[in-house]
Amino acid sequence: MSLLRVVSRTAPSGQRRWFSPPIEFSDRVKNFDFKIIDSTLREGEQFDTCSFSTQDRMFIAKTLDRVGIDYIEMLNPIASAQAFNDCRALSELNMNNAKVLTHVRCDMKDVTAAVEAGVHGVNMYMATSEILVQHSHKKGIDEVLRLAEKAITFVKNNGLEVRFSCEDTFRSNMDDVLKVYSGVAEMGVDRVGIADTVGIATPLDAYRVVRTVREAIPEHVGIEFHAHDDTGCCLANSLMAVEAGATHIDTTILGIGERNGIVPLGGLLARMYTINKKATTDKYNLKLINSLDKYVATSSQVSIPFNNIVTGSGAFTHKAGVHTKAVMSNPGAYEILSPEDFGVERRVNITNRITGWNAIKARAVQLQLDISDEQIQVATQMIKNLADVQTINNDQIDSVLISLAAGPRVSSADFMSWKTDAEVGESVPPALRDAAQEAALAVKQYQEALAKAAIAKIPVNTDTRPFRLLRLTGHLFDKEVLNRCMDICVDSPCDFDLMSVKCAKQNDQESTAELKLISEKESDLEATFILIKNLIGGLEGVANCSLADVTNEDSGAAVPH
Repeated sequence: MSLLRVVSRTAPSGQRRWFSPPIEFSDRVKNFDFKIIDSTLREGEQFDTCSFSTQDRMFIAKTLDRVGIDYIEMLNPIASAQAFNDCRALSELNMNNAKVLTHVRCDMKDVTAAVEAGVHGVNMYMATSEILVQHSHKKGIDEVLRLAEKAITFVKNNGLEVRFSCEDTFRSNMDDVLKVYSGVAEMGVDRVGIADTVGIATPLDAYRVVRTVREAIPEHVGIEFHAHDDTGCCLANSLMAVEAGATHIDTTILGIGERNGIVPLGGLLARMYTINKKATTDKYNLKLINSLDKYVATSSQVSIPFNNIVTGSGAFTHKAGVHTKAVMSNPGAYEILSPEDFGVERRVNITNRITGWNAIKARAVQLQLDISDEQIQVATQMIKNLADVQTINNDQIDSVLISLAAGPRVSSADFMSWKTDAEVGESVPPALRDAAQEAALAVKQYQEALAKAAIAKIPVNTDTRPFRLLRLTGHLFDKEVLNRCMDICVDSPCDFDLMSVKCAKQNDQESTAELKLISEKESDLEATFILIKNLIGGLEGVANCSLADVTNEDSGAAVPH
């Protein structure tokens, strides 16, 4: 009988006991008593448009280690020569927190390659559901156990961690699953894997199955839970799995993976943040999630969904006139997460303006990206040149910075910082000084090339129509001033963009907003400007606002000089 059908009903008296979830979470959830296995470099590479380069894999792995992730799962080293080399390279990084695992079939050819690649652990699997067995190995449970014993013994004899997983656990026969897990537990596995391979489980199913497995195997054997999101339950299922006894949860950055993917790392950390903020922030560097999401989105050729947990454009965006006043007074009124803890900003719309290289440097620091001042200065000048002809938004700046951080950190100044002859006790040969100058020039050329490549990813804005840039200052949310301005724009013949809104944190402080009007006809721009000007003038003494035409102030550049 299918495991899913069994757990979805009450078992008759005298048959297997099924478990009901508790009313509230236990300490194992509240205290973050489980480990995270991030599978971006394995499961993530099964996403439709994802194909990571070696440089991508190294950057992602190092950053995941800085986040504090416990394990990083790599693709099967037998997949290609590059996969094997990258498994070895990552295993040799000597990371502070993360161990490197690889995901392979329960096949001695795969397992041998995994051990030779130098990883710290091997995650092996075999299908156990009837439908997958028919289309894969076609072996019975006794044969699965025989093959598992040979592979597990080999891995353990080489001193590595090992996990054995029944692929498609939730559509497998429960008796078969328990027989396999009890058998591999006796063989010495470090943990078993419960996989919702097609995303069919509900949170109640997840709890019951994990709890049943937990009761059937020794306490020292861990349980890894792998949940797909085909029906939107992967995060809830994983939380219930931990409550039931799971010790490891699989995630990927942005949740990318086969089909709809699996548990998003940022989503899991955000969920745990609401359960135990201190335990979550003590254990993990949450501020790196923003740059990781953006890096993987760029590498995978996808956009971050507007409703993505934490890093989506709507995550901490509040529509003017609805929640804004409450959020300004007390952000907790409408936010359960603090954006500052996750390295993101609270904003009213998705386009914020940046000024000068110091501001760009500050943004790099906020994203915790390691980029030299010299590299930022080179990139800033190019950004300013582009900003002379088109608008650049904050997300595009972030994308440039993340691309810069992925390259080597070098500075031409390193080759020009010579000590005096008196300091070193001897003169420096002219040829050596000349070589250093050539190296410094080469570094500058490299920095320009890196910045140019990063900025080239920003879409070209071909809109050359006339525009007016207006700045509103004051109490923009009293009497719905900003909303009423937007109503004028909607009714006008002009196109428009709300370029930025900076909300004051207290009622006695001023807010600012910048609005761009675009039209082929100067007369339409002027007429719309006059309507907004009359609105503001009519509110004098009521809303205390002012309006300025700043079109000529920065020629529409998002990064003014």
